[in-house]
Amino acid sequence: MKNLPSIPLNAPTQATGHSEFAQAVSAYEMLDYATALSQAKVAAAQGYADAQVMTAHILLRGDAGFTDYNQAADNYRKAAAQGNTDAYVGLGEMALRSLAGLTPSDAMPWFSSAAQAGRRDAMRAIGEMYMKGQGIAPDPDKAQYWLDKAGERGDHLAHRKMADSLFESDPVKALSFYEKAAGAGDNEAAYIAAIMYEENFEIKPNTDRMAELMKQAAESGHAPAQADYGLLVYQGRGVPQSTNEAADWFAKAARGGDDEGMFLYAFTLAKGEGVPQNFEEAYYWVLKSGQSEVSDYNQDRIKLREGLEQKLDRATVDRVKTRASAP
Repeated sequence: MKNLPSIPLNAPTQATGHSEFAQAVSAYEMLDYATALSQAKVAAAQGYADAQVMTAHILLRGDAGFTDYNQAADNYRKAAAQGNTDAYVGLGEMALRSLAGLTPSDAMPWFSSAAQAGRRDAMRAIGEMYMKGQGIAPDPDKAQYWLDKAGERGDHLAHRKMADSLFESDPVKALSFYEKAAGAGDNEAAYIAAIMYEENFEIKPNTDRMAELMKQAAESGHAPAQADYGLLVYQGRGVPQSTNEAADWFAKAARGGDDEGMFLYAFTLAKGEGVPQNFEEAYYWVLKSGQSEVSDYNQDRIKLREGLEQKLDRATVDRVKTRASAP
């Protein structure tokens, strides 16, 4: 539920034993949002804050087939009056989106209330507001303060956001925050940090650490990282060399939708390195890889594609082209 407060799927103390809210929770878990909304409304009308939050959330997202921002805000306000921190965050998010008459300048009081209650996502939101100048004057120092505060409380996304804000002005400091986020399990941050060790001229190269971070991201299913890690394995840079393992990573990246992974997998299939040689499959994947924005890489694609077309008969070329063009 990106950018929205979470829905409590286990009825808390306030709602324990309340049949309508229990039914709403069950329906929500079954993705029956119309029933969830209907039952949550009944419980919300009786003053249950978590039911009010669920009602607001469904109305805000339109999960039941329609949206009603005014009713969503009204339910959030009722829950907020009872000290519900999900409602604080929900109202802050609605304010940033200028919904139900709220404006970005209304967001800070709600996020501040949530932050005071210990909500890390609210701390991060305040940091981003200061970073972007949303509803308040931009203030890099306050942005870093709040993002770091959230990060130190375990919000790895806050550390990545902080690193993003420092990427151009202070790459060394940015890397330290990407490393913190990666250490907390943020695999996108691990990928960025790995690239920085390889490509950022202000960062001292560290092949072993780069490979370690790239592997972390690759093992999480990050397709570009899988392609890059496969290349490290193929070259034996920072890790033991293995054409078989490299081919496995290229295959994962290709099937995950990464263009470079598709080309690298096509290359290994064409050469028969780490996988049985298969010109037809190689041709399919080089076609799927499309064009690269890097001129030299694009020339490699063209060369491989043309070479494979010479090895395949016309009927196979046409069949593979049809297959590759399918959605």
